Amino acid sequence: MWSYLIDSIELYSDRKSFGLGIDTIRNLWLLLHFKNLEIKNKTIYYQVDNGIRQRKNTKHPIRKMRKMHKNTAELIKYLRDKPYRLIKLELDFTNGWAIKQLPYIELRFYTNSIKERNELIKRLLNIAGQGPINVSQLEINYSYYFKSANNLVKINPKGLPHPDEFWSEEKREHWSKQQRKLELQKREQDYNKKDYQSQFKEDLRFKFIVDKYPPF
Repeated sequence: MWSYLIDSIELYSDRKSFGLGIDTIRNLWLLLHFKNLEIKNKTIYYQVDNGIRQRKNTKHPIRKMRKMHKNTAELIKYLRDKPYRLIKLELDFTNGWAIKQLPYIELRFYTNSIKERNELIKRLLNIAGQGPINVSQLEINYSYYFKSANNLVKINPKGLPHPDEFWSEEKREHWSKQQRKLELQKREQDYNKKDYQSQFKEDLRFKFIVDKYPPF
């Protein structure tokens, strides 16, 4: 359940981009706040979804949108009455910014500088009625969820950071090795815990038998 318009935030390693957890099915209107920017390029893949009026066995093909739009206002107006489920949405603007949708759950924003990134975060949080937050205190590549309008909680604080598209192959490979190592450690801990619990149950069963049928 989404308690806030913006559910979470994560800063990416290029220091100029970030992701916001947003229900993009209901809240794609947020793109209207970028209507002053001219769209340079776009990549949109969609699938027709007629909801309850669509037969269960009907599955429409995924298509690429060919129609051009000058800005996000034109795009939202076009999508408003269309029974489209967006599979992929990427917008590049003439000012160097970009927006990408992670289907249904996230919007990713790309700016030209740390200053632009921070100003855009502040602006979007104001739109959502959330914040303010201290962006400088957020660790790169870690997700934070909004426990309240301006109280952030780090997700998986003892785990590894999340890889992003700006990581090198070497960094990704090192991350994969660390991830596998943590998974093995967790399996061992789970196994030892399960083994301990089984032994504990066996000891209790033995104690019950001894108490009920004492040897002397």
